[in-house]
Amino acid sequence: MLRITEVNNLEQIYHYQRKFHSPYFFVTDFVEWKKSFEEDIDGEGRTLFKELSAKAAYDGDNLIGFIQYGKSAFGFNEQGEISFDVSHNVIRNLYFDKEREDAGYLLLKEALDTFGAEEKVNAFFHYFGMSCFARHGKLFEKHTHIEELMKKNGFTTEHENMYYSSVLQGEEALEVEISPYKLTKGNQQYCDFILDGKTIGGCEMHFINDKTAYLRWIFVNDNIRGKENGTKCMH
Repeated sequence: MLRITEVNNLEQIYHYQRKFHSPYFFVTDFVEWKKSFEEDIDGEGRTLFKELSAKAAYDGDNLIGFIQYGKSAFGFNEQGEISFDVSHNVIRNLYFDKEREDAGYLLLKEALDTFGAEEKVNAFFHYFGMSCFARHGKLFEKHTHIEELMKKNGFTTEHENMYYSSVLQGEEALEVEISPYKLTKGNQQYCDFILDGKTIGGCEMHFINDKTAYLRWIFVNDNIRGKENGTKCMH
């Protein structure tokens, strides 16, 4: 019999989520995952959520899905700036067995009923993802059964997900120097790219461990694009 309950076994949720293979789900132990799941911060050390709830779906004794949702501790105003006067409704995690859309629907309904019909709800809001996944909150594009359920219930895609990976062994810098800022409390580092003594762009990296880094974004200035400067910065 299908039932929805409060989450009371986080270790079970941890192992269940790891089954949903996504390229930005890094290898992490339960302790690190639990802290990220319950008490997450952003790169500047700000607490991400002021309210968080988690519900699980069971068929008998079998876990077949879970959802995590809540209200963010801050948000983004009309100018795109961080503001503590703004709070977003966020469905942070929603995962369920591919053949159990019924469970996914009931989990989604739990969150929507909590938020209320008149409020905007954001699902897989990039900024409010889990820090042990480089705070990558987007839904991996291969999880089509989850995306289909969301769209059936009124959600639309605002930003497409893109992911690339590369082994950097043997790469050498080409002309461009990196000027890093101080590592943040969330293990992130902002960097400027310097060419001929001038700043030509920048990037932000999230360090997962000693061997893995997540390049959150990278750019070069508009006036120097199309001249292979982006390639130099990537090297």
